[in-house]
Amino acid sequence: PPPSHSTTTSHPAAMATSCGRRVQRASLLLALAAAAAYLSGGISYVPPTAAELVPKSAEMMARVEQVKDQVGDRLLSPRDAAEMVQAGAMLIDVRTARQVHDMTESMAPDKAILDPLDDWIKFKKPTNAIKYAADFGRKIIVSCTAGPKSTLAWEFLKEHGIDAFVIDGGFKAWADADLPVQTFKFTKAHLK
Repeated sequence: PPPSHSTTTSHPAAMATSCGRRVQRASLLLALAAAAAYLSGGISYVPPTAAELVPKSAEMMARVEQVKDQVGDRLLSPRDAAEMVQAGAMLIDVRTARQVHDMTESMAPDKAILDPLDDWIKFKKPTNAIKYAADFGRKIIVSCTAGPKSTLAWEFLKEHGIDAFVIDGGFKAWADADLPVQTFKFTKAHLK
């Protein structure tokens, strides 16, 4: 006998759910493949997106998870970072003025300069001060509130040929280690 044909039809909602699951699976597989290719060196560097620059966002934390294992011996304790600063290293707080103001009551590690990663991304390069400091052999250390944003800054600097270090735990760990801090005085224009 000839093959029989089914005369039943699927409900539209069930079809949409099934299709949605297939799209989600395909998206996840593509994201995993892209991450694997990036980590293996198969895809060139892509700067952080605006969503990846939002402190504690899911996007930032996912990107940090992809990068953090690459930091290796470039991850410093706050005390080791302070010793390097005393020896002449450049300490950079990579948060925006608003983030410093809102997250740590305008405080940052002593001797840190405020040079936001967001600006590097905007202009597609680190600032000249960082470039010149690195060119003349000065060590570069980056910090943020707790570590994620400075990890992304480290990745950005690495991509631009600048060897840098990250303070493990950022400003919070620095302050918890009773190391000296400074308080910035921001104007309203700084906090836009």
